[in-house]
Amino acid sequence: MPLEFDGKVAVVTGGGAGIGFAIVRAFAREGARVAIAGRTEATLTHAARAIEEECGRSVLAVPADVAEAADCERLVATTVDKLGAVDILVNNAARFAVLPLIDADAAEAARFFAVNAIGPLNAARAFARWAVDHRRGGAIVNVSSIAAGRPAPGLGLYSATKAALDSLTRTMAVEWAGKGLRVNAVAPGHVATAGVLQDLKTGRLDEKAVLARIPAGRIADGDDIADAVLFLCSDRARHILGQVLSVDGGESF
Repeated sequence: MPLEFDGKVAVVTGGGAGIGFAIVRAFAREGARVAIAGRTEATLTHAARAIEEECGRSVLAVPADVAEAADCERLVATTVDKLGAVDILVNNAARFAVLPLIDADAAEAARFFAVNAIGPLNAARAFARWAVDHRRGGAIVNVSSIAAGRPAPGLGLYSATKAALDSLTRTMAVEWAGKGLRVNAVAPGHVATAGVLQDLKTGRLDEKAVLARIPAGRIADGDDIADAVLFLCSDRARHILGQVLSVDGGESF
């Protein structure tokens, strides 16, 4: 049986760990050639090797800061040069920190927006320009968060940037649909990444309280998010446009 993404090339920002790593692995398992981007070269190299060992497919690691437009242009150009094309972009790179607004200075606020909102815009514009210039279709999925619609103390900047990303997702979808690009987003709730697991272990997060807010009764794992991303990038989602799909076990109800 042919794999769903045979012959496709996917770029995943923030692909070296956590949700991004799960997304890259899922694409590789389904036959895609994948480029991963992030600011830490050692993390990218480790992730690429791990996926290559598991899936038998090489992964292209491209150090890049999505907050820098030139880095995003280089990311797309390098991927095209090494892998021949770009069919899919997943904007997963993000900045997260618990920071009360009263303590958030202008520089910290600017960095949150630069990474979480302008970063996906930089990467999406670079991909869209290449795709339009070469008359190719494609799919973009932005990784948002349920925090966009339910701000919490200490998460003001994170929530605001993800709300901005949701709005950008809808506008990208409207502006680029006629050019052959489909744009959607996924919005995870709590996911069992290394950071969340550490917070549960130290008691910074109360596991019982977290689970009590999730009707499904469990915290998502990376594959839960990856499966949703792959669906939105597939032909099965060909008529889905500008949607923000919550993947949270009902946590946002």
